[in-house]
Amino acid sequence: MRKPFIVANWKMHKNVQESVDFVKQIKSKLPDPNKMEVGIAAQAFALPSMVEAAGNSGLRIIAQNAAAEYSGPYTGEVSLRGLADAGVSYVMLGHIERRRLFGETNASVHKKVQAALQRGITPIICTDETMVQQVVNNEIHYVFHQLMTVLHGVSLDQIKRVVISYEPSWAVGAGQHANPTLAEEGCRLIRQTIAEYYSYEIADKIRILYGGSVNPNNIKDIIDKPDIDGALIGRASLDLDNFLKMISNAQLTLKEE
Repeated sequence: MRKPFIVANWKMHKNVQESVDFVKQIKSKLPDPNKMEVGIAAQAFALPSMVEAAGNSGLRIIAQNAAAEYSGPYTGEVSLRGLADAGVSYVMLGHIERRRLFGETNASVHKKVQAALQRGITPIICTDETMVQQVVNNEIHYVFHQLMTVLHGVSLDQIKRVVISYEPSWAVGAGQHANPTLAEEGCRLIRQTIAEYYSYEIADKIRILYGGSVNPNNIKDIIDKPDIDGALIGRASLDLDNFLKMISNAQLTLKEE
């Protein structure tokens, strides 16, 4: 059984005090971390203070990005070594906004994924719906070319530690209703692709999140789908009560198992 994972992506919102206050208010209201994980991806300058505020509550504090290099003359970059020292255990990589606005490529994200895995930080690899058809033994297979390029060279042991977030470009930041059926189909095809490149046993263990216009009204229907193991939530996670409601609605899927 894959443990559900609910992640807030605050993007470039909230200062240090706002971030810490949010953590202090939410940490005692979280579900059992053995049954469901909850995390917050915040701006780099707030992460150490958030880790301290979270304590042993089980709340995951997540970096939104990191450099492939651990140190050196890379002004403005975020070091994985520094994140690890600060107690950060997850990092988002390849978010669609990083690709659109800052020109990140499959090659650059690939390097970051390798560096994170080597540093002991779990990458949450974001991918959109880019996929190609391949015919194998007269059968059509859908392959997520973007994702598999990023995962190239990731070993069998390493892939087990990876979390994937499926973010269709038409849904990210659009504010429209997410379609659970389409979300499930994308996540199912990702799992199928991983199974064909690695094994069905490994694919069955990897958590795949859905990101794109997730809100309190649709999160349960989305996470109820068999291949969706959680959600990466943007603007809807900025309000404390709203985020808690989404966590609560996501927990309903556990009660019905």
